[in-house]
Amino acid sequence: MEENNCMFEKIKNILSKKAEPAKGETITFEELPAWLERQEKDCINRRAGAIKTSRERIITFKQDLRQLLTEFGQETSDEPHHHKVEQVNRHALPQFCKKIESELEGGFSDDDEEFYQEVAGLMNGCFKAFKGPGKYLHHLYPEEIKEFRHTLDNTGHELNRMTEIIRLSREYLSNLAEIHDELENRHEMEEELRQAGVEKAKYESSLLDLNNNLESLQSDLARLSTSVEYQEYSQLEEDIQKAETEFKQSMEVYESHIRNAIPVWKRAGKLFQEQGNAEHEKLMDDVVHIAQSPRRQDDEIVHKVKVSSKELFSLIGKGLLQTKNTFEKHLFTNPEEYSEKFSQSLQSIRNISDNLECKKQERENNSVNEKIRELKHLIEHAEHEIRQAEDEESRRIERMSTMEENLSNSLTTIREKFDRCSKDKARLIIPGEME
Repeated sequence: MEENNCMFEKIKNILSKKAEPAKGETITFEELPAWLERQEKDCINRRAGAIKTSRERIITFKQDLRQLLTEFGQETSDEPHHHKVEQVNRHALPQFCKKIESELEGGFSDDDEEFYQEVAGLMNGCFKAFKGPGKYLHHLYPEEIKEFRHTLDNTGHELNRMTEIIRLSREYLSNLAEIHDELENRHEMEEELRQAGVEKAKYESSLLDLNNNLESLQSDLARLSTSVEYQEYSQLEEDIQKAETEFKQSMEVYESHIRNAIPVWKRAGKLFQEQGNAEHEKLMDDVVHIAQSPRRQDDEIVHKVKVSSKELFSLIGKGLLQTKNTFEKHLFTNPEEYSEKFSQSLQSIRNISDNLECKKQERENNSVNEKIRELKHLIEHAEHEIRQAEDEESRRIERMSTMEENLSNSLTTIREKFDRCSKDKARLIIPGEME
């Protein structure tokens, strides 16, 4: 047992010893990938050397197990056994042998990690067979089962010797792989940073073109704004605004006439009804109805105002129909003025409306209007493109800042992992450091 412990310590020390460069030797970033590859090969070779004896013994033990299977069932005694023992012999032995044979099929892998897993699987399968169908075989085959257990125990001892070796190699190879991954990540970040630098040059060139285009469009708009053609267009715009104001005012006057006349027309209608004047009663009812209709017919209103004016003012003249406020008194002065106010107001609306439509059509056909709309649209689009480019540049700058920070952090991480692997026997020179 003491001999086994000493051997175990020797194996552990062999594997733990790093095949590093001489103390004080420096490794540059460019040399680091090759250094990692050498360390990986050295670790695998040292591991293979450390477990070589155990591998050879385990292969021998496997052969012993295969040979031992052939000895089961070869009884030297002719004495009869208990019927339960005979039953075990008939059923349990074939199952046990079949299970063990399945575990012994094939050879071991040359890879140490796979070999370790295969041996562990073999041990597990054999113990399951021993605890299962082989549980009572010792009654019939005591020597064979004893030898079987002894062989498994020896295999287990060798597997235990390998466990620490495999653990140490896994840990060391994992550290090397982490450094390699960090280098790969760093290379990717450097490439992305380089690409971001290319994007910066493209952005500056693109932004210059966009600004030049915007300035050109703004200059075109400024020149157009001082041209005779534009001055004519501006005058047309002023005329349209003036006509729109006049149209609004004329509509307000006409609507005021309607609004002030309706109460008088209603009162007149009642008086005509009391007098039995059905014709003029109907005229008043019709004009009130038309005036309050959503689809008002203004020509009909003007017509009915004219044909009913004499009879209406006869009621006013007789004192039967009273105008109750200043607005009504101002509207109902005499039959002629009363009718003229409605007809002239309506005609003014139509004249202004026709003039307004003509000027609007003239504006639509004016090339300056189209040029201005187009230039303003192009300027708005150019400004939008500039904002987009500036937003993208802001994101690029933020991305570059993050990458530069990550690159700096990666140097610290790589150095820490390198020092852990080299155990300070070699020194890593990171970019920017003096050797």
